[in-house]
Amino acid sequence: MKAGSYINAFDPDGKSEKLCKDCGLCLHKCPVMQMGKEEAREEHSRLRNGEKTERVLEECTFCYDCNQYCPHGLNPLALIMERIADNIRASGKGVPEYLRYLFTGHGESSVFEELYRTLPESEAAVLDKWAAPPPKSGEVLFIGCIGREIPYGIEHSSALASLPKYAPRDACCGELPFRLGDFEAFAKTVKHTASLFENLQTDRLICYCGSCSHTFNNLWREYLGAKLDFEVISIWEWLSDQVEKGQLTVKRPIEKTVALTDSCYSSELGERFYEAVRRLHRYVGMEVIELENNRDQNLCCGMPSIVRNNFDVTQPAQVAAKKIEQLAQSGASDLYCYCPGCFMQLGGGAKKIGVRTHYSLEEILWALGDDYPVALRERSRIQGKMFTQKLISVMAGESQGHV
Repeated sequence: MKAGSYINAFDPDGKSEKLCKDCGLCLHKCPVMQMGKEEAREEHSRLRNGEKTERVLEECTFCYDCNQYCPHGLNPLALIMERIADNIRASGKGVPEYLRYLFTGHGESSVFEELYRTLPESEAAVLDKWAAPPPKSGEVLFIGCIGREIPYGIEHSSALASLPKYAPRDACCGELPFRLGDFEAFAKTVKHTASLFENLQTDRLICYCGSCSHTFNNLWREYLGAKLDFEVISIWEWLSDQVEKGQLTVKRPIEKTVALTDSCYSSELGERFYEAVRRLHRYVGMEVIELENNRDQNLCCGMPSIVRNNFDVTQPAQVAAKKIEQLAQSGASDLYCYCPGCFMQLGGGAKKIGVRTHYSLEEILWALGDDYPVALRERSRIQGKMFTQKLISVMAGESQGHV
């Protein structure tokens, strides 16, 4: 695994000096900033030269869309994240403690690990079972940080019964430290989780969270040169394949019209992922309304934007407002989120306009015959309270000069 920083992935093949001419297409086509061509060229030049930008670091929502637009296959988001990391280092403060509280698998306690300790004995036993690598199998289901909050439903799922489960409490793909500007914590997390996978004997890893599949497949390789010894796909692609083979059938149809929101990382997973998600929603009976911005023109839910403006906690809600506005325009009364982060981030704004949010995977598995006596909604409320308490505690300490 190579050392380094975000800049590794901007130019993974060492070709930017010859190929990148600051055309600015990545910023010009950005669905958020919508810069003119000349402005985009100038801003990109500032990014490459490490100069203060006029707009990018104040307006970018870090959604990966720009990576789809570079005509030379470079990754502009990596360049933007490097400049964000430069600003964090220059501040001398680092990533705030309350955000590091979201990081799992790098040696410090996290909100996830503390939540796991609150689980009833029956669910804690499931996590204990998942901690050991299963016997050699063609496919294994990896359950990341969020999925481990609701172990009972996953363990007793009939739709997922054929998949051995693997989910050590401290295993994490590293997406959160990556998105929040802490490359060192990201690299440390990757190294730790990669060591946990060394004894895993499988041909294919099925990721319960789509973000994990993106992080394992793309971020590990592009930013750190780390590559797993098995194929990695998302549960959405696996379930779609099972449906196509006739292995799964609908037991309880969900017949309603819903809005579907795409997550940031989806553009990195491509059309097969997009189609698998939509096919499953339609298969269980839903009519899907696309928001104005979708697929590789998607808008971010807002969570990563907290890195802007010296970790301004108001930024995520400001960014989410654009997606909530499009949701209102859709006329749908239900919003389905396949990303647990989007599910938690968009719930408050959607509720204000009379729209109920749903965690897609739980409900689709329910339609396929599963039951979830404890839903992610319930556990996410507990997680939210724990995070809020941490935030208040840190802020109070800072105001008193203790941090």
